[in-house]
Amino acid sequence: MKILYMTASLLAAAVASPVFAEGDLSRANVIEVAMELGQNETGMFISPNSYVFETGQAYNLVITNTDEFKHELALNEMVERIFTRKIEISDSEGNLVAEIKGSIYEVEVGPGQTVQWFFVPVQTMETIEITCELPGHYESGMMATATIN
Repeated sequence: MKILYMTASLLAAAVASPVFAEGDLSRANVIEVAMELGQNETGMFISPNSYVFETGQAYNLVITNTDEFKHELALNEMVERIFTRKIEISDSEGNLVAEIKGSIYEVEVGPGQTVQWFFVPVQTMETIEITCELPGHYESGMMATATIN
């Protein structure tokens, strides 16, 4: 009977113990995705205008503002379905200026600047819009779609 209790206790402990993935999945095999914010003769744009991400895959979204004035990127509902590891801001020489961590809903990118948004999608999502919410920018065409499979 004592062996039965010991076996049951060990089995219960094994089932209740947390399981850890090997390594840090938020840093493994990061895929770089380029995004441009700007304008041309037809209006303002986010380019490319469609993105597909996979759950569990780490991404570095490299957001470059090609204009002479600021734009912002709002991920909208997508923010609730990703884990943001960090946002990095570097100067023109590539030196780290700032690293921001925590829940981030949108990022404003200054004229001619680049920001890197490191994230891992953790939940699937139907296609939604990601936008620039500055006055008049969305209406001028500054939107794209994103899906998480």
